[in-house]
Amino acid sequence: MAEKREKVLVVIQLSGGNDYLNCIVPYENGHYKDARPNIKITDDQVIPLDKGYGLNPGMNQIKDLYHQGKVAIIHGIGYPVPNRSHFRSMDIWHTAEPATVGSKGWLGQAIAQLDPKGSNVVTAVNFANGLPRALAAPNVPVPFSRRPRKLWITNRRRGAEQRNMALNAFSRMYTPLIGNHSVMEYLGQTGLDPHPAVPIY
Repeated sequence: MAEKREKVLVVIQLSGGNDYLNCIVPYENGHYKDARPNIKITDDQVIPLDKGYGLNPGMNQIKDLYHQGKVAIIHGIGYPVPNRSHFRSMDIWHTAEPATVGSKGWLGQAIAQLDPKGSNVVTAVNFANGLPRALAAPNVPVPFSRRPRKLWITNRRRGAEQRNMALNAFSRMYTPLIGNHSVMEYLGQTGLDPHPAVPIY
């Protein structure tokens, strides 16, 4: 009997560069055409979907997934009284806190609910230059790397002895920080938290 695979949520963040109206194109809407005489996606370029909307011509591979029911498009996502500050809007996006300045990311809080004891340090994995604020939350370790293959480098070492030597070196480096200043302890614990993930990969 085949093992049932667990569902995986993939979040792709396009920071600053995604033009929604030229991504999911309201090509039958006269206001769209009037407002964008020079930068609109024309009728002969658009990939039609339904209800007057279509895809940017560079998104052809999404079309089949959409018609297979594997992609959904949700219009008009937002919150009451939108903030026109780019920086405040980014805060709200990362924390889902439109009324106050939040300190916990919405994804980080979701992970904390999925794994409240933090027993699985790879409940979430991030591929980027750094940890996005959406994933930041107390006691939620999230391994990240600019390149996915970097996460598997320790297990590619020849022999368990070399691998254990590398892990011991990291432990010696971070363990002395525990019990010192609160900031140093936080840094030390952050360095030690990913270690249980190594045998998984």
